Amino acid sequence: MSKLAKIDKPASLSTIAYDTLRESILSFHLKQNVVYNEMTVAQELGLSRTPVREALLKLSSQGMVTFLPRKGFIVPSYTLKDVEEIFELRQIVEIAVLKKIATSITPQGLKVLKDSIKIQSKAAQNNDFHKFMLSDREFHNSFFKLADNKRLVAVTNNFQDLCHIMGASALKVENRYEELIQEHKIIVKALESKELSKIEKAIFQHLAFVKKVVMMTLEP
Repeated sequence: MSKLAKIDKPASLSTIAYDTLRESILSFHLKQNVVYNEMTVAQELGLSRTPVREALLKLSSQGMVTFLPRKGFIVPSYTLKDVEEIFELRQIVEIAVLKKIATSITPQGLKVLKDSIKIQSKAAQNNDFHKFMLSDREFHNSFFKLADNKRLVAVTNNFQDLCHIMGASALKVENRYEELIQEHKIIVKALESKELSKIEKAIFQHLAFVKKVVMMTLEP
């Protein structure tokens, strides 16, 4: 009799709590600078305090929540320095990844990016903020997937989460939907040309402008 593969164990309660809380932060159900009580959150999730505490510790290590002694926790707002650091990292990583895929990207790969832009356009037409945010993130995540590097996808997930949160207020700037779509189209056009200088310029200008808008919308 052949050996059967073991059945995967169900996700731990702390993993379930982490995934739920992370999604609540990214969907803005947990709001920035509001004090949340751990026990109350645990009760709302139908869990004991221990797995929720473990999930919050992980989120804290990723910069997505901040503990307030004897009060609870908050989803923090971000400083100019936070934005500078995150976008410096994005520029280094995304420029390198786009250069890597530039010479090998296929028509199918380009179609993935163009389809993502179509979803963004539809979300913009419907003024669907949440769907636009998700499609914008998927557009950038596609760079890493096309590079065929699973470790890179995993490593960049955290700073993509932080960019997702930071970029929310920037999207509310007038005409920002259309500006982002046009910037993404320029990136795809540069990739089609396979000219490294054009590709680097397109992504650098895009990220520089996103950073500028995010900084404009930060609370003083």
